[in-house]
Amino acid sequence: MKRRRDGDVGGGDDIGGDGVNGDVRVRSAEGEEVPWSRLAAARSAALANWVSDTGGAEGAFATLVPAAALRALARVAEGGAEDGRALEGCSLAQLAQLLYGAHFLDVDVELLRLLSRSLCTGHLASKSGAELGRLLGVVSDFPTEAERQAATEEPLYTQDAQHDATALRAADAPAPPAPVCWLSTQLVNEDALEDALADADVPTLCALKGVSLAWRARARRVLCARLCARVGLPLTSNLAKVTELDLSGSRAAGRLIGDAVDASRWLPNLAKVTGQGGFEVDVAALRRVASSDVSEEYEDGTQPYPMAGVRACIRGEGEAPMEVLLAACALRDGEAHVPANAFRDDTSMTSIQLPAGLMSIGESAFYECSSLTSMELPAGLTSIGGGAFFGCSSMTSIELPAGLTSLGGGAFCGCSSLTSIELPAGLTSIGEYAFDGCSSMTSIELPAGLTSLGGGAFYECSSLTSIQLPAGLTSIGEYAFAYCSSMTSIELPAGLTSIGESAFFRCSSMTSIELPAGLTSICECAFQGCSSMTSIELPASLTSIVAEDKHAQPARKCASCFG
Repeated sequence: MKRRRDGDVGGGDDIGGDGVNGDVRVRSAEGEEVPWSRLAAARSAALANWVSDTGGAEGAFATLVPAAALRALARVAEGGAEDGRALEGCSLAQLAQLLYGAHFLDVDVELLRLLSRSLCTGHLASKSGAELGRLLGVVSDFPTEAERQAATEEPLYTQDAQHDATALRAADAPAPPAPVCWLSTQLVNEDALEDALADADVPTLCALKGVSLAWRARARRVLCARLCARVGLPLTSNLAKVTELDLSGSRAAGRLIGDAVDASRWLPNLAKVTGQGGFEVDVAALRRVASSDVSEEYEDGTQPYPMAGVRACIRGEGEAPMEVLLAACALRDGEAHVPANAFRDDTSMTSIQLPAGLMSIGESAFYECSSLTSMELPAGLTSIGGGAFFGCSSMTSIELPAGLTSLGGGAFCGCSSLTSIELPAGLTSIGEYAFDGCSSMTSIELPAGLTSLGGGAFYECSSLTSIQLPAGLTSIGEYAFAYCSSMTSIELPAGLTSIGESAFFRCSSMTSIELPAGLTSICECAFQGCSSMTSIELPASLTSIVAEDKHAQPARKCASCFG
């Protein structure tokens, strides 16, 4: 691919022109002159060079870009809206024209990546090869269906046999875009096409391999360039030869963790990783470091500092930031996760922003991080392990990502300052003692899809006044609401069939409860200690009342169970 500069070409004040307020005039493919402000033109190497050579006093810079795309690109370039809002609602055809224009004008990397993100995340992501083929208007030319399927399943960084990094491609000569909406014909320049895919995730690139032979070659090149390009050397299909990797592009694109995982899996002799904000990871040394394990102790009986081994393999000035630490863990483990026990008992942390690309948080990862007040979780997180935030007593709030499906036992046990938490709609189970001891929590809404509520889930949530249980819940585990002394009422779902031992033990403010008609099993001591409740009506469907010791008091889950 063509190498681009990393910054703007000159400042806005250095670019002149003879339009209003010094605008630079740019001629479209139709002959229309579109004004670009000096600020917008500063983001284009082509315009900056043209003004430098000609002064921009006469004429206009000629392009083969449609006028509508030039106007839109000028607005985006001037606004500098790197958050992507300026491109919301753009169709695939419009983005294709913008990408073509951006490549023609040689815009800066930040603007090009904004366009790539909008294309890849807004139109290409999460689609199958067949769906992408229809979207791109491409008919598969694989000889057989088996070959097409094999293309999507081949090793990630397989090099295209036809690719020669030193050969000139005929597509390097610019040509006018065809007046159709398909990306594969709109971006006729191969470099522009590959730049457009710079922010496509690995599943999308793998799916693109199954669209056609040409798209397979293109996706191969993008994947190889992402992880296998080495300074001064051509791409290689022999992944065993890759010993050094620059992840600066991955870091800029917000996919540092994911690309580190892929590097761990596909580059067996990788020894050094650079491009992480001035930090360098010694991967060879990292492979010799055992995973974080608090069972390991020094001779004097003390435990090693969390992540001490990983930190020792990172070189650079100052403390390595969280994303570099977790990228190193991904390089070591081949997983996009926060390892179990990773920051256990680290009382120095007060706030954390976990990097994009993480899929899971391991057991006891932030166990007893008692100074931690806030935590920002990445959107792609799907699971939180048991005891992950056990004893984070200073944490007041945390926003769980929409894609979270699993919440382990004791995940927020002992988070006594947590006042509220919104559970995502996709969460189907809550582990035992998940919110045990969240004594400041006043209310919580359980997701509609929840089917399992673990034992002790809300044990001693003493400020919880009410809770609405989802319709699909079929059982309430033992001690689920034990010692919820402020709870005055609770509506049980019609589909509930069983209530476990001491489920509402010592809910001393509860005055009444209506048991559903379909309930078949209940423990005799389910409502033991509910001193404000005077009577309860048992449904006709009840077939089993389990007798327990009425004087027994439920034991709190010990900390070691989640440590």
